Amino acid sequence: MSQQGVEIGTAEGRSYRITVAALLGLALVMFAYPVIRIFWNFEIDSNEGWNAYYQLRAIAGQSLYKLDSPLFFNNYPPLSFYLVGALAALVGDSMLAGRAVSLLALLAIALSTGAIVRSAGGSRTDGRLAIATCIGLFAAFATDYLGMNDPQLLGQAFVVAGLAVYLGGSGSRGGSGSRGGSGSWRRGIAVAVLFAIGALTKHNLVVVPLVVAVDLLRRGPPAQRAAFFAAGLGLAGISAALLWRVVGPTFFTQVLATRTWDVARGFLFTTEILGRFQAPLAVVGLGLIAARRHRPAGLIGAYLLLALVAGAGFAGGANTDINVFFDLSIALAIGTGLVAHQLGRRFSWPQTRTALALAANAGVLFYAPLALGRFGVDAAGEMDRRERLFNADVAYLAALPGPALCQSQLLCFRASKEMYYDSFNVHQAVAAGHLPEDVLIDKLRHHQIAVVQISDIPEYGDGDYPGVQSMPARFIHFSDQEFATLNREYRIDRVGESGRFYRPKE
Repeated sequence: MSQQGVEIGTAEGRSYRITVAALLGLALVMFAYPVIRIFWNFEIDSNEGWNAYYQLRAIAGQSLYKLDSPLFFNNYPPLSFYLVGALAALVGDSMLAGRAVSLLALLAIALSTGAIVRSAGGSRTDGRLAIATCIGLFAAFATDYLGMNDPQLLGQAFVVAGLAVYLGGSGSRGGSGSRGGSGSWRRGIAVAVLFAIGALTKHNLVVVPLVVAVDLLRRGPPAQRAAFFAAGLGLAGISAALLWRVVGPTFFTQVLATRTWDVARGFLFTTEILGRFQAPLAVVGLGLIAARRHRPAGLIGAYLLLALVAGAGFAGGANTDINVFFDLSIALAIGTGLVAHQLGRRFSWPQTRTALALAANAGVLFYAPLALGRFGVDAAGEMDRRERLFNADVAYLAALPGPALCQSQLLCFRASKEMYYDSFNVHQAVAAGHLPEDVLIDKLRHHQIAVVQISDIPEYGDGDYPGVQSMPARFIHFSDQEFATLNREYRIDRVGESGRFYRPKE
């Protein structure tokens, strides 16, 4: 490249730098909302209490897969419970520890996206654009997943760090990975270790390891390829053997348990995501296709495509959430920085990168007023109100002796109730034929459960069952027969912030 070409390639322009700085500032302001929210005692998502129970068991050295209750199951790998549990032992609260880890994990993911862009030759501003896009997409469209006590982002952070390590040695700057130097095999082992840690944290993180594995098979240096696959297979074998020895087949039965899948749900969920991400998908997708011969644009393009396909596949599963499309957000963030870098190399007008930055973040900019409005309302007193009412529900539940069935596991957790009934996993086990259909019905008929909490607010109608005059809103993890039995044998004793509470009829 000529000197003039170098100058064109490195010239960014004041408008581009200001635009990226503004986008990063906006993303951080939206990110401040989940940061502040972690200190309030109310449920962000129903997964929180479920994870907290297992984190306490990890701290206490108890089994995570063989429980006292036969109706509470663990379908997650074990590592997150020990990592968060160790931090919980220091801060004194597993909920706060898990929420803080979730926030730190997103920051680590964002920094990895910027590092990947920089390793490909991108400027500091290109790297900051990737970081801003990453935080912005998550803060705008996955607000309720940030700062939530859940291992998804933690596992994602390890996997994306593995991608950054892999590309750090094979980008356009010509690291050791691209030459097969003496550090190549070490890099392969490091990537495999990070992927293994991610898989032991959350087992649905398959997209990045698959993309890297295929890339290594196609063009990887022999030493790095051999080290990656040997280390990966070795770690998988050792982990499986240890888990089998310590837990036995119970671990594999629970973690690999199937869940019901609905094609209509998957289709509608995916089209909703496509609507939210249509601007970055269009501009970044086309940009990566145009730059596919410039490594690592082709690899990130494959990552983007596979993330969309895998997300669409996972989206049909029961109880899946926005997290099945997290890889899509991460790939878009990396791709935005890479396309900006390629535009800087090809065009002398910095306005092209400014336009790209704005187009890739169009959805974030459109949604920002709503996100900031929610932030303002909650900070002005809504979070105080929710905490006060949630604590009142906790006090009510704690005063009732006997086992409780909670849709809000955090409510049962804060009320010091034992792990008794995991509504989602029991429902799936019944659907798969692993548990009898009347396992809950029998307990309800004999009033063996002291209180049943359902988070949905009451909505009375004409009723759907014979002999029942009015019915509250359904609970998705109860069958028709279970819900009819609940309404026949129990009465609503309280309606609070956490929904409705049923007690046995006299």
